Amino acid sequence: MWFCVRDMLTGIEISRYIANLGLLKDADDIVVFDMRPVVSFTDYFVIMTAETTRQANAIADDIKSKLKEKDVKLYSKQGTFNGGWIVLDYSFIMIHIFGELQRKYYKGTSIIRKAIDIEYKIS
Repeated sequence: MWFCVRDMLTGIEISRYIANLGLLKDADDIVVFDMRPVVSFTDYFVIMTAETTRQANAIADDIKSKLKEKDVKLYSKQGTFNGGWIVLDYSFIMIHIFGELQRKYYKGTSIIRKAIDIEYKIS
């Protein structure tokens, strides 16, 4: 259950951890958005782009594995990279792994424009 981890790490710290996991798998254009002012169903979006199906699956599998080790519960996984978009729903954090074309399309959506872009530093 994610409550155990939440006592030790904040949502933004876990989001940055996820962003760094994507970076280690060579994801591109990684951003973290604070969604709390915009929606009620999640706190953060972590969005990244993958170039190939293999890379997208490796990113998703690594994130799932590392968060499971920290007892963070995955509520659902939606999509396939063949469809251009994988979503990992951890309730308080949603991870979006896009293909390049889908990323360009969703980049300008109103929900993203209203979110707060959080600068994260690679440690």
